[in-house]
Amino acid sequence: MMSEAGRRWTRTVAWILLVQSSMVLIGYGIMRAGWHLWLPNPVEQRESSIGSRYVDAGCVLSLAAAVWSHFRGNPVWVSVCVALPGVLVGWAAWSDPYSLLRHLAAVVTFPLALAGVAEVIWARGHRQRA
Repeated sequence: MMSEAGRRWTRTVAWILLVQSSMVLIGYGIMRAGWHLWLPNPVEQRESSIGSRYVDAGCVLSLAAAVWSHFRGNPVWVSVCVALPGVLVGWAAWSDPYSLLRHLAAVVTFPLALAGVAEVIWARGHRQRA
């Protein structure tokens, strides 16, 4: 039997892995999609479309991690910071799939999401909603 502390750490590690997975998928998708000043040729459009699917999947995972963070009882700012990559990168990717805007959104939001993860690690996973 696992103790309550062991279960809490297991849930904390699973949540951290979800946040990290979202960032990896978004980063890989952005790198694969690239950016273009003009409308790319059909081959590059297909590659960009595949990269955008990874970005979309990462954004969904980011939002799921934010919801889970809220239910875990983490501070509101942690949930917001974890949701920011999904919201801002997702918005940038959907508004213009070929621009540099999603790269900039990732550069701004990834450190914030990592700060949220650091807060949860620093709190040692003890914050749980009663």
